[in-house]
Amino acid sequence: MPKQPKVSIVVPVYNVEKYLPECLDSILAQTLKDIEVIVIDDGSPDDCAAIIDKYSEKDSRIIPIHQKNSGYSASVNKGIKLAKGEYIGIIESDDWIEPNMYETLYNNAKKLKTDVTKGGFWKYDSTKPKTKQNEYYKNPSKIDLRLAPTTAFSITDWPQLIAFHASIWSSIYRAEFIKKIKLADTAGASYQDFPFMVEVLCKAKRISVVPDGFVHWRNEPSQGNSTSAKGKKLLFMVDNSKTGIDIVKSLNLLEKLKEPLYAHVLWANTTFFLNISKEYQKEYYNRLKAIFAPVIKDKTFKYTYFTKYDKFFFHLITSPNWATAKTILYATKVRRSIRKTGKKALTSLHLYNIE
Repeated sequence: MPKQPKVSIVVPVYNVEKYLPECLDSILAQTLKDIEVIVIDDGSPDDCAAIIDKYSEKDSRIIPIHQKNSGYSASVNKGIKLAKGEYIGIIESDDWIEPNMYETLYNNAKKLKTDVTKGGFWKYDSTKPKTKQNEYYKNPSKIDLRLAPTTAFSITDWPQLIAFHASIWSSIYRAEFIKKIKLADTAGASYQDFPFMVEVLCKAKRISVVPDGFVHWRNEPSQGNSTSAKGKKLLFMVDNSKTGIDIVKSLNLLEKLKEPLYAHVLWANTTFFLNISKEYQKEYYNRLKAIFAPVIKDKTFKYTYFTKYDKFFFHLITSPNWATAKTILYATKVRRSIRKTGKKALTSLHLYNIE
């Protein structure tokens, strides 16, 4: 009987032939050798299928899966289902990782007997100046993984983690635990990993954090990922936000997690709302307003993790109507243009897209 791998790594692949070799090379270079790599070609129209097959011929740890296009969630769910490892990780095929990632996370998970062990990561953009290309990630609310507990904890012990970032690809998960949780099968949608992350963190009995940076999370203008999307599918951001909130409610954890949860939903939707095509802006506004209606009514809500820019955006999306919201945006645009405060002010929220 074959030996169980220590870690199974699921790699969903679609239209990333430019980046895929670097991703696979970084996985195969792991200091933890006892791994399996489940690479799922989701009907990619480019040369990804051939690249995957070539790599699988050279290294038996790579398990190639070819399927018709079904979407990111379906690919990840299939990989998790097929995984035989003691722990399971997920890596996006346009990113790459440090050689010690899985050995470090695995050793930490075993030592602390966790369901989830999360690592830090860098935000990578080769178009920026060299000193800014690869920056250790801290979320907009300045929540830093380096401030997390050094021992195992539950999400109510350190609720900041739910506000941090979905980044489901920077963690490993105990297989027996994660196989009971699925990504919502919403093909083509944005923010599919948020409800998954919320459910994982809320159901995990033991969580740990290794704050070292392991994943180089690629965010580049020409990449074509969700950060540059403008179409109707961005409305799914709100749907998936609501799903995440509903999960927390169903587990009776909303009162304990509402501050970081709503902070995450707010900052995660800000740029997408301001980037979405003009024809969908009003609908996005109305959906966000409905999500945050309970916060307005909650006299105990302290806005603990809201920055001043978060508070501005919150004021915007909870304004009486869309006409008022647009007026606020125009006034801000003009005022900031006169003051020439640039990126330090709210013009960094891409307000010029609003009409």
